[in-house]
Amino acid sequence: MTQKPLICESPPCILNPAAPPDMQRASMNNRPATSHIRYSMLLLTMMVAIMLYLDRICLSIAGESVQKSLQLSDWQIAWLHSAFFWSYALFQLPAGWIGDRWGARRILTIYVILWSACTGLMGLAQGFVVFFLLRLGCGTFEAGAYPVAAGIVSKWMPPSEQGKGSSIVAVGGRLGGAIAPVLTTFLMASAAGLSLNWLAQGPWRLPFLIYGLIGIVLGIIFWLWFRDSPREHASVSEQEANYIQSGSHIKKEQIGAPPLTAMLTSLPLWLNSFVQFTSNFCWVFIITLFPKYLGDVFKTSTESQAWMQAIPLYAGIVGMLCGGWALDALIRRVGKRWGYAISLSVSRLLLVVAFLVSAFLGDAWSMTAAMALVALGTDLGIAAVWGYSQAVGGRYTGSILGWGNMWGNLGSAVSPLVFTAIRDSFDNKSNGWVAVFLVCALLQLLAAFASLGINGEKRLEDTASQN
Repeated sequence: MTQKPLICESPPCILNPAAPPDMQRASMNNRPATSHIRYSMLLLTMMVAIMLYLDRICLSIAGESVQKSLQLSDWQIAWLHSAFFWSYALFQLPAGWIGDRWGARRILTIYVILWSACTGLMGLAQGFVVFFLLRLGCGTFEAGAYPVAAGIVSKWMPPSEQGKGSSIVAVGGRLGGAIAPVLTTFLMASAAGLSLNWLAQGPWRLPFLIYGLIGIVLGIIFWLWFRDSPREHASVSEQEANYIQSGSHIKKEQIGAPPLTAMLTSLPLWLNSFVQFTSNFCWVFIITLFPKYLGDVFKTSTESQAWMQAIPLYAGIVGMLCGGWALDALIRRVGKRWGYAISLSVSRLLLVVAFLVSAFLGDAWSMTAAMALVALGTDLGIAAVWGYSQAVGGRYTGSILGWGNMWGNLGSAVSPLVFTAIRDSFDNKSNGWVAVFLVCALLQLLAAFASLGINGEKRLEDTASQN
C-alpha cells in the first residue's frame, strides 16, 4: 500500500514516519517556504461580493427606465425590489448549510454562475412576470454568498484576524453597491447611442447583460484558483497553513444537519436576528427607494440620483473597514461577551441620530449626507455580525450566518412595501417620507437595546451537545 507522506488533519502538519525519506523531502519541497495566499482568497471572495451588489442594485437606478419600458406601476416596481429579498431571505439557511456541507469552491462557483445568468436574462425580459421570476432566481442563488463567505474567512484567516478579514470581504459588497449607480447610469447612456434592435425598448437592458457576463467569468476564475482549505492549495506554505489554523478549534469532520434546537432556543441568536432584521429594514432604503425619494421630493435628475446613491455606500466602506479593526481591538480588551454587543449597540445609536436628523432636512445633498451617516453606522456593525456567527457557529458558521441573514433579508423584503404604504398613506408625499424616517429611528433604538444581550462566548454546537 502506498504511504501518505504527510498528515495534515490538524496543525501542526507532521511527516508520516513510515513514508520513505525521499517522499518526505518531496512533500516539504512541493510547498513554498513562505506565502500569503490567504489574502488572495480574501480578494477573490471580495470580488464575488462586488458582483453580488452590482447585480442587486442595478434595478434601483434603472428602475424608472424599466418601469417606462415595460409599462409597470409603482407597486409592480416595489414588488420587483421585494421579490429578490424574499427568495434571498428564505434560502439563507439552506444555502449556507449546503456551503458548509459540500465546500465553498464547488458551491459558490455554482451560485455565482447561476445568479449571474439570472441577471443577464433580466436584460432580455419582456414583461413583469418574467422579470419577477428572474429576480426570485437571482435572490435564491445569491442567498448562499455571504454565509459561504463567512465560512471562507473562518477557514482562511486565523481567529485573531477574522474581524478585519470579514470586513474586507464585506467591503466588496458596499464597493459593488457604490459602483453600481454610476456604472449603470454610464452603461445606460452608452446604450442609448448604440443602434441595436434589442436596445430599442430601453437602454436599461445593457447593464443587466454586461453584469451577467462578468459574473459568469468570475465564477470560472473562482473555481480555478480557490480551494476549500489552506492545506489543499499547493501555493500555501506550511508556515502559513500552521499560522492560519493556530487557535482554531474547528474539527475536520463530516458536517451534519445544523443544530436547529440550539438555534431556536438561543436568546442571543434571536436578539442578533432582530438586530439584523431592523438593520436591513432601514438600510435597504438606500439601495431601493432613495433615488425615487430624491425624485419625488427634490426633483433631482437621474444622473444626480446615481451619485447621491453612491456616496452613502462609499461611507459604508469606511464603516466596514473601521468596524473590523475596532472589533478585533475591542474583543482583545473586553472579550467576546461585550465586544460584539458594544460594537452593535453603539452603531445602532448612531443610526437613531441619523434617521432623526433625516426627518427634518430640506435639500437633496443634506439628505445624502444623512444617508451616508446611516450607511456608516450600519456597516460599523457588520464585522460584529459576521464575528458573532463565526464565534458561535464553529463548523456551522455558514448556517448560523445564514440564519441571521434570513431574518435580515426578510426585513429587506418587506421594507419597500412598508415604506411605499407609509408614504402613500399621506396626501403629501414629503410628510410620508418623514414618517418613514421616524419609524426607522424607533426601530434602531430598540435594536440598540437588543444588541446588549448578544453573547459570543459559547458555540451553539457545544450548547446542543450538553442538552
